[in-house]
Formats: sequence, structure tokens, C-alpha cells
Amino acid sequence: MNNPLDQFAPLLDAERMAATLQRHLPECLAGDWQVTGCEIQHPRYKTYRLAENRERSFLSLVYHLQGRQLPSSIADQRILYARAYLGRRSHQAFAEAQTSGEKVIHLAELGMVGWRFPDDPAMPWLAQLMDSRRIPELGKQPPSAIEIVNYRPEIRCTARYRFVASEAEPARVVYGKTYADERGQTIYDNLRALQGQSQSAAAFVMPEALAYAADHRTLWLEGLQGQALAELDFAAGVAEKIPALVNAVAAFHQFAPPSLTVVTLQQQLQEWRKKVDKLSHAYPSIQPALTSLLTELQQNLPELEMPGLIHGDFHIDQLLVLPDGHLALFDYDELALGDPLQDLANFAADLYNYPYAVAAIDQLVMQLFTAYSAANQGHIDPQRFAWHLRGQLLTRAYRTFIQQKSAAPQRVAEFIALALRPWPLAG
Repeated sequence: MNNPLDQFAPLLDAERMAATLQRHLPECLAGDWQVTGCEIQHPRYKTYRLAENRERSFLSLVYHLQGRQLPSSIADQRILYARAYLGRRSHQAFAEAQTSGEKVIHLAELGMVGWRFPDDPAMPWLAQLMDSRRIPELGKQPPSAIEIVNYRPEIRCTARYRFVASEAEPARVVYGKTYADERGQTIYDNLRALQGQSQSAAAFVMPEALAYAADHRTLWLEGLQGQALAELDFAAGVAEKIPALVNAVAAFHQFAPPSLTVVTLQQQLQEWRKKVDKLSHAYPSIQPALTSLLTELQQNLPELEMPGLIHGDFHIDQLLVLPDGHLALFDYDELALGDPLQDLANFAADLYNYPYAVAAIDQLVMQLFTAYSAANQGHIDPQRFAWHLRGQLLTRAYRTFIQQKSAAPQRVAEFIALALRPWPLAG
């Protein structure tokens, strides 16, 4: 059969999909709503290696739609979670969703089934979280606005609840982070345990864990005011914050961890093997480079004597610069026991996602490692860091593929080329 990616490609064109959804959405056909713009988030391409299974491939993604209600022309925003299938598989998926009692629509000509937010097949309580009157954890004062910060269908949804100042209370922001499973309870307990240890002036500021509501699987967090680190000038502002960042992450790695799963280096290597395998089948032209990278990772697998606390998803978008200059760290979903250099390499690899000169990013990465090594009395193996960095760059390449980002083949090749460079850090 033809390459499934080619068949799904039109669904990843935001401008094209704005016009397409205008022609197919029931509310548009009824004359009740008009699409004026479209943004695509969180595309996930599920592929199968064997040729006989490729017809099972599907694409899931989120359309953030701008529009207006008719006939009033009032501006309106809506979210559509969609899954696209090959052939007539959408008919089967639609029938199964209906049998499960889900509020689902079928866009048969597009081979697509969809759920209008807040309808979610794995989080049916989302609608309650969009109605502040039904959330006792928010107190008596209703929020002035509820904003969706990040929606990952069937996984989690983060909403921002804004409260205007009153005679009784100042203005504040509260975040509600709801999950499809019960992990929010564990995250709440872990965050509370870490906050009890965070006494050093150098440590990250953590958002206060207010409560966990088991009935709608939601973690409630106090909001913090500041400027995103990613919004600072890259060459000057971010570089200026590297010493504070390194001291804070070094302090974080010294915390006594709660009971957590262990991420071994062997497990990481196994995951990277799988990624190389899938990328090799998707992009045969870079298979030799991928093979070389995997050989490098296998032959230079470092030893780790004692795992420690790691954030697990440490990158620049997780950091906020507070008015007093301190750094706040967010998102404790991936806490684990592992090699602390994984966090450092994760942060470094993510910098290469930004549209800056590679030489400038290289300089930041060197600054990051040098400062972290100094914070640990120089007892940091540069080869171990380079090993993690190569693996994290491979992970960025794989994410580019499954998310089908713009110019995916070129970006995948660029990440692999970065990973293969003879890094000075590796000696």
C-alpha cells in the first residue's frame, strides 16, 4: 500500500484543515458556526513496521479552532480531538465509540472520528472542571476566566483558573491538572515530600500542591507569577541564568527521593534501539547514520553506581523566572530514580529545538556542563554526559517523526547529525 504518511499529510496542514472542517463539521453545515482559523497540536502518528499491518496506521491530533457563532458573529474558540484512519476503519472506530456511550462525531469523508472538548473518551469528568460551580476545591469566589493551558487527549489536561482581586483576597491563579488515571495522587504526594526539603536559597521554587481531588482525578496547584525562561533573550538572558539554574538542579538532585521507579541506562538504551528501528524504516536514506549512532550508544554504555532523584522531563519550558530572580520548576509527572546527567542532557538537547545558531547553542551546552561539573566538585564524567546527550538528541528526532512536525525528514536528519558529532565533551 502507499505510504500512510502521504495519505495523512493533508490533515496536518492547518490552513487547509480550516477550510476542510468548515465543509464537514455538523455545526458548520447547520449554519451555527464558522471556522476562521486553525492550529494543530500534539499530532501522534502510530505506525507499524510490517507491511501487512500498515493499514492499521492512524493519526491522532488536536485542532484548536478559531471561529464565530452565527448569526451573532461572536468570536469563539473550540477544540476538536480527532483520530484519522485508513480505508473504512473510521466506521468501525465510530461504531465502537458509540457503543461505549461516548459523545463522538464521524467525519466519514475524512476517515476521521472526533470529540469536541470537553468531551474526552478517557476523561469524562472534564466537563465538570470547566464549570467552576461544581469544583469545591476552588472555594466560593468564582474564577474570572478558565483557560486551557495544555490538553493531551486521553492523557491529561491542564487548566488555568484566574481570580480577580477582591476586598477579601488578592488576585491569584490556580492550576487544575487532571489525568486519565490516578497518577495525580502520586504526584501530589511526591511534590509535598520534596517541598518539605526545599530550604536552600539556591533551590528551585516549587508550586504549592493545594489538594488532590480523587473524584475527578485532579491535582490543584497554586500559580506563580513570573517570566518564562524560554522568553528571555537566548544568548544573553538564558546564558545569564545558567549558574542559578545549575545550582538549583544540583540541589534538586541531592533531595532524598520518595519511593520512585528506577530508570536504568540499559532501559534507556533499549528504548533508543526501538526508536532507531522505526526511524530506519521511515527514512531509509539516513539508516547508515542511525546505525552508526546506535553502535556508538551500545559500545559506550556507561556505568551508574548509584541512581538519584531526577526530574525526568527537565527542559527550558518548565522554568519560570520569578520577580525576585529565583527560578521556579514545574511539572513533576516524570519523577524517577536515575542518572542525574539525564536531566542535564535532556535540557541541553531541547535547546537545539530553538531557531538559533548551532554554535550559540553549543556554547550554552558547554557552559551548562562546566557549571554543573563545578557544582559537583568536578566529579562528572564528560563521556557519560555526551552519551546521554546523544540519546536525547535521538529522542528529539523520533518525536519530530511521530509528531510529523514541519519539514520532519530534514529535522530528523539534522538531529541525528548533531548526535553523531565528535563532541568536545567526550574528549
